[in-house]
Amino acid sequence: MKKVFLFVTVLFLFNQLSAQELTVSPTFSHSSYDRFRNNIGYEIGYSQFTSKKSRLGFSFSQSFYPGDYNYTIYIDADPATYYRSVKSKNQIITLSLAYSFNVLNSQKSELFIGPKMSLNYFKFDESGTERLVNGTDSQAFHSKYWENSKIGVGLLLEYDRKIFSDNMFLFFSTEPKLIFFSKPGLMGSSAPTYIGLINFNLGFKINLKK
Repeated sequence: MKKVFLFVTVLFLFNQLSAQELTVSPTFSHSSYDRFRNNIGYEIGYSQFTSKKSRLGFSFSQSFYPGDYNYTIYIDADPATYYRSVKSKNQIITLSLAYSFNVLNSQKSELFIGPKMSLNYFKFDESGTERLVNGTDSQAFHSKYWENSKIGVGLLLEYDRKIFSDNMFLFFSTEPKLIFFSKPGLMGSSAPTYIGLINFNLGFKINLKK
């Protein structure tokens, strides 16, 4: 909660300045982690221009993975390996900070490029069956927990095009990023050390010029 409060406070302070933008978009993301393979969701963003060509942006996003998948799991105290068949209702909640630069000299279009940092929260809500590998007997399980405060680093690429007026844009963005998920060599865990993920956004942006 302290991190969320700090995020809102910084957003309020920047709101007192000029040349602000608000964005709303649906999102799609593809992950290297089976438990979050293909996700759909939404993103709400706010940007503050620091010069005519550069901006600082904040965003909140939530994505959902209601999918079926399989994976193996093992436990430190048990030498056996288990096979799980899963139905999931997993989610990712993300707070992001980006600093980007417009590299186009155009009155109608903008192309922003820059680094993007994120703080990621993973919600696991899974049910299904579990059995020993090469075994036949299975049992039902339900698992629900959070993995919090996972740092992500990425590259933002965003193309904007003015529509209707000088203050409204249609935009498309993509962001390949790497999320540091678990410690290397953690015994008894099937979780990856890091997760590769790529986001795609298509939505609207409003420039709130004062």
